[in-house]
Amino acid sequence: EQKVLRALAQLGEASLGELLPLVYDDVPSRIHHVAVRSLTAHLDKLAADGTVRASGERFTLVESQAREA
Repeated sequence: EQKVLRALAQLGEASLGELLPLVYDDVPSRIHHVAVRSLTAHLDKLAADGTVRASGERFTLVESQAREA
């Protein structure tokens, strides 16, 4: 989850495809199609917590979280 927050702080607004290589840099790219499920679950949880805002297929940190990441 912290890697997701750091990646969003670095990228600003980002899609799953933009976040995936940063968050799962320790996972071979050939299995990123599986890792995207985990990333989606993290983003859904962070959105439910109010930490991340989803707009269409793009995600951003909520302002207060952007300063802490």
